[in-house]
Amino acid sequence: MKYTLYRSFGNLDNEIRKHELAAVEFGPDISAVTNDLVRDVTDDLAGMPEYAGCKTTAYAPEPVQPFRKVKRYSYVMTGQVIPPNAPKNILIEYGIIENNE
Repeated sequence: MKYTLYRSFGNLDNEIRKHELAAVEFGPDISAVTNDLVRDVTDDLAGMPEYAGCKTTAYAPEPVQPFRKVKRYSYVMTGQVIPPNAPKNILIEYGIIENNE
């Protein structure tokens, strides 16, 4: 399976066409690539100039809930930029497309 990770501008349901490609992982299922995806999200956030020097973390992927407007993603992840180095607790949602490849 191929898992393509996209960074939103905070909320996954906003500006869907402008989400940016963050990473691609391959594995037999989402469980097999979860650690890689968590690392991808933390590295992506840490590499952004506005969060340089800040501590980052990420939550494991979860299936996209039916209340979401966005239908292109199979999973959602939340990345977090943590104070005190960050001005405040910042949450950024990431979408994951799952493909059979």
